[in-house]
Amino acid sequence: MALDYERSPHLVAWELTRACQLHCRHCRARAIRHRNPAELTTEEIFGVLDAMSAFDPLPRLIFTGGDPLEREDLLPIIAAAVRRGHAVALAPSVTPRLTRSVLAEWASQGVGAVSLSLDGATPAVHDGFRGVAGTQARTLEMARAVVEAGMRLQINTTVSGQTAAEVEPLGALVPALGASSWELFFIIPTGRATAVAWEAEDQDRILRWLAQYRAKAALRVTAVGAPQFARYSDAELVPGRPPVMREARGMMFIDHVGDVYPSGYLPLAAGSVRSWPAPALYRESELFRGLRDNSRLAGRCGHCAWTAVCGGSRARAYAVTGDAWAEDPNCLLPV
Repeated sequence: MALDYERSPHLVAWELTRACQLHCRHCRARAIRHRNPAELTTEEIFGVLDAMSAFDPLPRLIFTGGDPLEREDLLPIIAAAVRRGHAVALAPSVTPRLTRSVLAEWASQGVGAVSLSLDGATPAVHDGFRGVAGTQARTLEMARAVVEAGMRLQINTTVSGQTAAEVEPLGALVPALGASSWELFFIIPTGRATAVAWEAEDQDRILRWLAQYRAKAALRVTAVGAPQFARYSDAELVPGRPPVMREARGMMFIDHVGDVYPSGYLPLAAGSVRSWPAPALYRESELFRGLRDNSRLAGRCGHCAWTAVCGGSRARAYAVTGDAWAEDPNCLLPV
């Protein structure tokens, strides 16, 4: 049975902390060196997990950051989420905190998947993008360690003007690492990424290549921040299948202080889990309900024959125009 996106998200990304020891050029979170004292406490996190039991089915949880390894209570948080029935994944930063023993512990706790960022097929590109020399070599090492620990490996790649040429070489490297999933994050100009250039023509070219790649690949391939990808493959148009996930439709983001957003790239908060249950914010807030209403879309996105399947990136529309319901400026389809 198809998931009802009006009632439950498929995915909740949870920024446990904004602290991180990397300094990535594109960082959505504007990561900081030290934890914010205003972060949700362990007990508050347990309370939010309890409230999320109202979702049916339970969404997948991705604990991210910053770097979730900056939290000393990470293992109890993982255990609490697994115990409540969530499928749990981790998205750590590749720093000295991430080790084989840490990965083995996560696997023993029931973590099903780990996502690692790989933005370049060469150290020069990846390390330059991440801001720390040696990060690419460590990422390759930890990627293999994830698979050896028995967890699924997802590789995340940020696609921008600085990394676009790396996509095709990464297409060969990612499956060689044993990854079961490759997510390409098409840059949204928010956070530090406001300085990272990206053109609609480049996005269109890469999406076309990616559709051909996915048709032959033995792993899951998705595009984040570019819902237009659905147009390039009949696989997304199976009758009865829900539309692709989009901000507030199938996804929800909780930040380190408990504010709830349609995604980590759309800086409009619906409210705080310190004041409202997360399911109520997802189902009932004016922001989330409005973003799920395709009739509110303006410009080309409001007229497009693909609106129900795509709908454009609301995060990019907001970043560029200040209006979350405006047309997606990175779409090349004529009206």
